[in-house]
Amino acid sequence: MASHLDHELLSYLQVELVYTAQHFYCPPPLMIRMSVLNTISCSRCYIETAGSTLTRQKSLKEQYLFHCHCARCSNIGKPHDIEESAILEGYRCANEKCSGFLLRDPDEKGFVCQKCMLLRSKEEVKKLAGNVKTVIAKAPASPSAENKQDAIALYKTLEKRQEKLYHSFSITLMRTREKLLKMLMEVESWREALSYCKLIVLVYQRVYPATHPLIGLQFYTQGKLEWLLGQTEEAVGSLIKAYDILRISHGTSTPFMKDLSAKLDEARAEASYKLLALEDGN
Repeated sequence: MASHLDHELLSYLQVELVYTAQHFYCPPPLMIRMSVLNTISCSRCYIETAGSTLTRQKSLKEQYLFHCHCARCSNIGKPHDIEESAILEGYRCANEKCSGFLLRDPDEKGFVCQKCMLLRSKEEVKKLAGNVKTVIAKAPASPSAENKQDAIALYKTLEKRQEKLYHSFSITLMRTREKLLKMLMEVESWREALSYCKLIVLVYQRVYPATHPLIGLQFYTQGKLEWLLGQTEEAVGSLIKAYDILRISHGTSTPFMKDLSAKLDEARAEASYKLLALEDGN
């Protein structure tokens, strides 16, 4: 039986602490695939893969001193890669109704939207970036319980300023919303936390492979929040998505997955009961 270690950015497991509704959870660092030819492929991800190709390559070079040639990284400089990089790490169109991405103006006057061709001047971008930096300088990295509400208000201000500068799928904006989600759950602001959870999962689905455990954990959190808020049918849908993803990386026999399966069964039973009660009422 042959085997090899695949050092690629396409693999979807990484060693990092992931915040869930109740605790921090550390996904396993390795993923094992077995083909019909009895070849075992072991994939390990060394860095955070949410980012442009240049950012990922820079991290690899600085931390591990090697250059990646996986299918994802081999697209560097190609039209799709340029577009993706501009969306993940670039600026938004000045027209709030436009979802286009910006590239540098050939005349060096600023940045041009590739959808509506609207120019965003260097001066405007510089001013907005300065406004963002001003708030970042005030934002606490780890707010205490006493000033949690103040920290939430400050991060919401930061979010609004980032929304004016960055694309809606920006990694920077996503990180701010992750912090807001964590703080909102800590103060038990469930409905608002759910709104942020849904925004975050949209970006996760763009920047991570479809079966990445972070997407599964985000759907798990979303399902628990929906269930808590009485949105039982939506909770069932979210928990099913979480289970389908996490069973790949976590198996089905771990305590965490058994607990998820039990929650899914309970949510399904509650949804069925509500549906029957509604039908009887009619």
